[in-house]
Amino acid sequence: MDKNLLLSFMIFTTVECSKNLGKVCDLVTDDLLKQCYIRETLVSISHSPNQLAVNKNTNTVYFSFDSGQGEYIPAAVQIESKKVTVLKGVKDAFAVTNDPLIGEMYFGGSNGIYKYNPAQQTLKRLAVKNLDIWWLFFKKIIYFIRFPSLNAYCYHDRLVKPVTPLMNVTVNQFVFDNDDNIFFINGTGLFGIKNGQSDIILLRDSPRFLGMAANNKGHVYLCSENEIFVISKMIQKVKKIVNIPGVLGMTFDKDNNLIYSDSHEIVRLLPISNSYLKL
Repeated sequence: MDKNLLLSFMIFTTVECSKNLGKVCDLVTDDLLKQCYIRETLVSISHSPNQLAVNKNTNTVYFSFDSGQGEYIPAAVQIESKKVTVLKGVKDAFAVTNDPLIGEMYFGGSNGIYKYNPAQQTLKRLAVKNLDIWWLFFKKIIYFIRFPSLNAYCYHDRLVKPVTPLMNVTVNQFVFDNDDNIFFINGTGLFGIKNGQSDIILLRDSPRFLGMAANNKGHVYLCSENEIFVISKMIQKVKKIVNIPGVLGMTFDKDNNLIYSDSHEIVRLLPISNSYLKL
């Protein structure tokens, strides 16, 4: 099964949330600290994959889109100006992540992993061969999932090594929280592995989770076919925060606002607090 076919199982038609004149909010949230969200469309583009990343230094969202010829083209949209730039030189940028400290971006696909420095506008292909990348994540070093095995690895000092707690486990996506606990999803559910341990804990077997991301504080968010969730740090409880159909990927801007993609656009959610609405 190729990537486009596997991805097609994850794509659902997004129902546009209606914005009525005179209303403050577009989406109501279950978050006790917020009343609702305003939707801000950053870019409208068809057939985007399920991974986004933000360069916090410039508040720019990096993503990719289907060229229609079996290859994903990397692009960027600056959040404030909405200016879109198509990047050249990367072949098949299916996955994307970033080093939040340096601001370097990483793209992965059927041609391995590329490192891009936006400030210097330099592009370098990492010295690893025969890699087809499904997923990327950066925390001190680069982590990735190989396709089609869907096994997790890391790359450091020019060496590729398996992620030990995830050896021989099918992983669709995974992230670390700020305590270095691992959370991952696959076709059977959402799982967690506590830092320094090897036991895999099933957190939820429903709904079917399609994507995940860690915010700027290391809190883990997930999306299903119709909802977005957050994992509570204290008891690792999965709590729904908002209903949004068709979410494929998520990331967070420099102010920790949630950004998501669906099959035809990338949207930022701007929260409205309860105190604001009571004014």
